[in-house]
Amino acid sequence: MKSVYVFGPITVHGQDYLPVYKLLMKICSKFFDRVIGTYPDFWGSKESPKDFYDRTIQTISKCSLFIAEVSSPSHGVGMELQMGYENKIPIIALAKEGADVSAMVLGIPNLRKVIRYENFDDLAEKLEQELKRFSK
Repeated sequence: MKSVYVFGPITVHGQDYLPVYKLLMKICSKFFDRVIGTYPDFWGSKESPKDFYDRTIQTISKCSLFIAEVSSPSHGVGMELQMGYENKIPIIALAKEGADVSAMVLGIPNLRKVIRYENFDDLAEKLEQELKRFSK
């Protein structure tokens, strides 16, 4: 079963990205059997931080692909990217045009592509093209 984990910031700037997460989940459902995401899977969690951490590791460690929204700095996203690296999961990073992306993110060995986008339509088109290549 092919699965993808779509993630990005939840707190601080997370609310700004809710429409992005919903779009990403819809696009990914065309290409993957299972789509796991910051929204809805981890949004508004009432778990203890330890339970949240444990569930995150358990849920995402066997995915086929990570898609990370990296336009805004986030400790949690950095940790999830490291989990992807440790589990040898390919990563696609998404960033709004003009956003500064951390050199640590850009240097991660299993980073497959950075997709820079201007708006939802641009993001959708570029991600679909990359997922078509990934699915082959």
